[in-house]
Amino acid sequence: MSKRAVYQLLRTANRSKVHGNGCVKAQIARESTDATKALSEKISSEIKQETAKLEFPTIITRSDHIQRLSKYYSPKMLKSIIAAEQTVTPDLWDKRKKAKPLFPLSYVDDLAKHDPFYDLPKMPWMDFSEPHQPVPPPSDLPPTVPPDLMNADVVEAELANNRGISRDYMRRLIVRPLVRKLVSNVTRLGKIRSFYSLVIVGDQNGMIGIGEAKDRNESSRAVMKAKSKALRSMFYIPRLDNRTIFGSLENHYHGVDVQLWPRPPGFGLRVNHLIHEVAVCAGLKDLGGKVRGSRNKMNTIKATIEMLRSQVLPEEIARARGKKAVDIKKTYFSARN
Repeated sequence: MSKRAVYQLLRTANRSKVHGNGCVKAQIARESTDATKALSEKISSEIKQETAKLEFPTIITRSDHIQRLSKYYSPKMLKSIIAAEQTVTPDLWDKRKKAKPLFPLSYVDDLAKHDPFYDLPKMPWMDFSEPHQPVPPPSDLPPTVPPDLMNADVVEAELANNRGISRDYMRRLIVRPLVRKLVSNVTRLGKIRSFYSLVIVGDQNGMIGIGEAKDRNESSRAVMKAKSKALRSMFYIPRLDNRTIFGSLENHYHGVDVQLWPRPPGFGLRVNHLIHEVAVCAGLKDLGGKVRGSRNKMNTIKATIEMLRSQVLPEEIARARGKKAVDIKKTYFSARN
């Protein structure tokens, strides 16, 4: 007999074995499905027996609780959840570590009860009986309109509602457009020209803000946009006796080197004209300074604001050295008895 004939006989034998094994595998699969069904019925009966023993508040019955959990978890996971709930005693629940949310409620509530006002469905498409809410139709979605940066009334109303800033306070602020120029963005299609503006706002009492904006059409529109951004980014600058800074300051911002020094009462503002405008907006009255290196206007303004914002206060020095703030002020700021 040739090798080719022997190879064909072996191939046919293997085919018969494969078909026979397929029948056995199908029988094993049927038996496994029957076993899984029996196991799931057994687990569900055990769950019913255990739920009958447990106590649950009258607001939601235990069966409803188990039925809701069964929508999300398999029988095995549901059994482990019930076992874990049995281990939690009232004493352990009272001693639990409570979370500190980012926006806590102003009242104590465990959120276990349904509130008649907040938790009831308000829209016809809402259904709290289902685990997943349907997607609302497009007509019911609230329109999201971005604030109009060019309308002063709209910006003031938005700041008054979201940040609690009164309109009278915003109208009393000093607005200084310090930098206004024409800039170009070079692309492969040519130059795209636009107007750039840098605006400083302040209340002459420590609060100051800075904003930058561009507009392709008008310079006044860029100023309005920068003003609205400056109103949104206002912060407080600490002052010594509400007139000068706490000690000498020095900052290197890109190519600009700026130095500021505190001065006695009546000295005035003998500084660069850009720093002078920043000091007036912030409420600084006695200040000396020098600008070295580059005289870029934007970098000079940003370096000055960065220095004023990062001052080291006497309280911080006293805390670091284990002394009182009065002793630090007497040593470093010449406070007299």
